[in-house]
Amino acid sequence: MTMKRKKKKRRLRLGRLLAVLCIPLLLIAGIYVIYLNFNPVQLYSRDVVAEYKEKYDPKSNIKFVFRGSKDDVKIDGNIDTNKKGEYPIKYVYNDHSATARINVKDTKPPELALKDTYIDMTTDFDPSSLVDSAEDAGKIKYSYDFDKATIDERGKHKVSVTAEDEDGNSVTKTATLYREEDTKAPQLKDRKQTLSIMQGQLVSPDMLKVEDEFDPSPKIEIDDSSYDSTEPGEGTVTFTVSDRSGNSDTITLPLNVKKDPAYGKKVVYLTFDDGPSRNTKKILDILNKYDAKATFFVTGNHPEFNDYIKEAYKDGNTIGLHTYTHDYATLYSSKDAYYKDLQQISDMVEDLTGEKSMIIRFPGGSSNMISAQYTPHIMSELTQEVRDKGYQYFDWNVDSTDASGNNVPAAQIVEHATGSDEQYINILMHDTDAKNTTVEALEEIIKYYKDQGYVFLGLDTSSYPAHHTVQN
Repeated sequence: MTMKRKKKKRRLRLGRLLAVLCIPLLLIAGIYVIYLNFNPVQLYSRDVVAEYKEKYDPKSNIKFVFRGSKDDVKIDGNIDTNKKGEYPIKYVYNDHSATARINVKDTKPPELALKDTYIDMTTDFDPSSLVDSAEDAGKIKYSYDFDKATIDERGKHKVSVTAEDEDGNSVTKTATLYREEDTKAPQLKDRKQTLSIMQGQLVSPDMLKVEDEFDPSPKIEIDDSSYDSTEPGEGTVTFTVSDRSGNSDTITLPLNVKKDPAYGKKVVYLTFDDGPSRNTKKILDILNKYDAKATFFVTGNHPEFNDYIKEAYKDGNTIGLHTYTHDYATLYSSKDAYYKDLQQISDMVEDLTGEKSMIIRFPGGSSNMISAQYTPHIMSELTQEVRDKGYQYFDWNVDSTDASGNNVPAAQIVEHATGSDEQYINILMHDTDAKNTTVEALEEIIKYYKDQGYVFLGLDTSSYPAHHTVQN
């Protein structure tokens, strides 16, 4: 073999060796390059749709995090699902990041529930009456499909209702309209009930519960000549019920007229707020001396004098609820706060007297404006709601002015307390340790009105309420 050949063979073997050695080096270099460019944060999508007005967590778009967890990823960017649009989001993990675009859209049709409806032959068909409920993130527009030529005829009518939102998502459902002849008069829910009114009170339609197959608001006409409310005792009352189709029925029910101690009399309602106190006993002694009854709007601030509440109740006086704390900031911070406090004083009074009181006086009266500092319009709502719950609230139509300061001159209190000649007088006074002059003025106030022919009674839920004009 020549020298030249041998050299050539050696060069071939060396080339093969170098080629073999370069392959793993190239693989290692390739893996290193891939590693340098590999993003450990992998997303499901870079273009995501989030539903309008529904919660969306951008981390739900993370598929996995290499050698980490979703909680290790920082979210850069904000998404407001209450506003439609595109929101860029950046996912940051160590020195790596990934981006996505969140599109807030309304893609769902309204949730629509229909109900079959029954109407009589005289009623115009309102297709919206078939809609029981409808919910959507945006505004809903309705359209109806039915045979207008036959809709006024007796029988069954199919009506299609389509609810479409402002993004064009829609749903269509079908309900049935049943149009029938109405031949039955309205009926009393309880034909065996006995009506009860106070002496001098009139029977009103809202005392009767009447129902009709088709007419949601049947008429009730009371025959006022069928009963006499001026005399207490048992009797009857007659009234007529009718519906819009002309069906009617005349009904007679038993009527109980309860004796009202204030009927036909001039009455003074002495009311004492904020007690009990050291002065309560003195007030009770004066009331007993003149056989006068009063109303004590009590609080829970002085439990050491609560025995006087028991004594006042046993003497025939009315115990009213003036709230437990009498703290404006607490009471008027919310309706829930007021009712919680009211329940507390109600429980206290019931525990002391054995009777649940339904008589209320709001701290500051129903016309107070202090409550507006804590909750706007709260008095407008409370004054209606307490009556719906069976309570009656009482303001006053005569102010003794004893709240204008401590130890207001007794002569001033008498002058202001005796300045009315109305038939029903509700006098505002206070029962606290600092109101000694109120006690001093009380006898003269009682004697003055007795000389004018007035009687002194405690309040009950049927008494003249002397409501103020609500300001908040």
